[in-house]
Amino acid sequence: MSSYIFAMMFFRLAVYLLTFGAGSAHMALKYPCPRYSAHGIDCPVLPDGESPDYTPVEPIGNYQNITYPLCKFTKPFPAPSAVWRPGEKTTVTLEGKAAHGGGHAQFSLSYDNAATFVVVHEILRHLFFTSSSWSNIPDVLDYSFTLPNDLPGSDHAIFAWTWVNAQGNREFFMSCADIKIIGQPGNYTGKATVIANYGPDTPYIDEFNGQYDMGIDIYADSPNITVFGGGNSVDEKPRRY
Repeated sequence: MSSYIFAMMFFRLAVYLLTFGAGSAHMALKYPCPRYSAHGIDCPVLPDGESPDYTPVEPIGNYQNITYPLCKFTKPFPAPSAVWRPGEKTTVTLEGKAAHGGGHAQFSLSYDNAATFVVVHEILRHLFFTSSSWSNIPDVLDYSFTLPNDLPGSDHAIFAWTWVNAQGNREFFMSCADIKIIGQPGNYTGKATVIANYGPDTPYIDEFNGQYDMGIDIYADSPNITVFGGGNSVDEKPRRY
């Protein structure tokens, strides 16, 4: 076998492992399309100078180290991944093949470029499953919920999915999508998003090992915060429900 053919085979194997092997290692947001995702639904055009993210399922940090900033990428899409309205039902789609026994997840919004996040929905204990499970293969990837009626409008809101896995390394997962919310100026008060297992300065949540109340007190004790939106007057239809 020539060195050229061997090199080409190695290259193709590396691309396969990067795209499919690493891409199925954990879980991630798929819709609304997270920033730069190569696997998302209805993804906007990338910002100038940015490349597709072929490993959106990797954690942004663990209990010892911070690998990426919150949201992983700080430069927003030039257009929103979705357009939402307060009081309407939306469906969020997740992807991946390694659910790590489930765990705690929150669905949140930021109105200040990821400085603060407020929770609009959460699934505690058994994310990806209909009940307690030690499985690594997810049962549930679509989650529907109704947006709060009193959310303020914003042309540049950020939707975030965050997850603390039940089993495996103590990591923190976060995917962020740029969202437009049709609505009036105003404010919304809700629970602050829990950031855990993300560097030594955040709360530590141990492996569940079948104890699915692990870390529940951290979520229950999260303080309320108030976020503010400047509103808008452009009426658009959501890109997907």
